[in-house]
Amino acid sequence: MHYIIQILAVILIGTSIGSILGSRTTLQVAGAVVAIALALATLFMVSWTPLTIGAVVLFLAHATQRDKRAAA
Repeated sequence: MHYIIQILAVILIGTSIGSILGSRTTLQVAGAVVAIALALATLFMVSWTPLTIGAVVLFLAHATQRDKRAAA
């Protein structure tokens, strides 16, 4: 079970890095950095709690994404 949690943490880190490289808003970058920090904590603590919180933070950061062309 420990390996599954660690694999999911690595997937969260990879997704967050992709988000940092692709996104332009400050909120998305901040959410991705928080998700990376929580995923790194998960790698060492092997606990579901920081992994779940990191995934929720990344999801909420992406949920705030707005299309600027649609607002115009």
